[in-house]
Amino acid sequence: MRLLASLFRKSAPDVHQSQAWWQRAHRIAAQPTVEAIDELRASLDSAGVDLDEAECQSEMIAGLLRLLDLHARAALPRLDSQHRVIGVDACHFAAPAGLAGDHETPGKLFLTSRRLVFAGGPVSAWPWHRILDVARIERDVVVTIRDASLIRVRFNSYGDALEACFLARLLIPNS
Repeated sequence: MRLLASLFRKSAPDVHQSQAWWQRAHRIAAQPTVEAIDELRASLDSAGVDLDEAECQSEMIAGLLRLLDLHARAALPRLDSQHRVIGVDACHFAAPAGLAGDHETPGKLFLTSRRLVFAGGPVSAWPWHRILDVARIERDVVVTIRDASLIRVRFNSYGDALEACFLARLLIPNS
């Protein structure tokens, strides 16, 4: 019985420590700095979390570094893309993603100068003037469309989700 009690006491601080780490990471995502990311990385090294959690946290740090790079740029990135759904638009972002829902639809998300495009099966596109807001929840980006519909895009990495959300906010008019 004593062994069980010590096991439960030992795991509780790890869960709390992990939650605190993620709260700090999400706050840093709002305003990333080199110092804040370095402190977060240092706390990862001493966190003592399981391997899956450590991998997710390392992925988040890599995503925060990508976001920091975007903040430092003077202009939107421009990707060379020959994908047919881009047309004549300038492409600012492309990543594998899925439309979350009852049956996740795999595909690729593009952010262009004129619209958000999801190519997976049928192509869906929404011009920026119809998009009201974007929000990130972990690896998902939730897009609010003017007709009150929501699109939930699930990315493979935190970096893709952080970058897509940041760039989409820049591309939405008057946001």
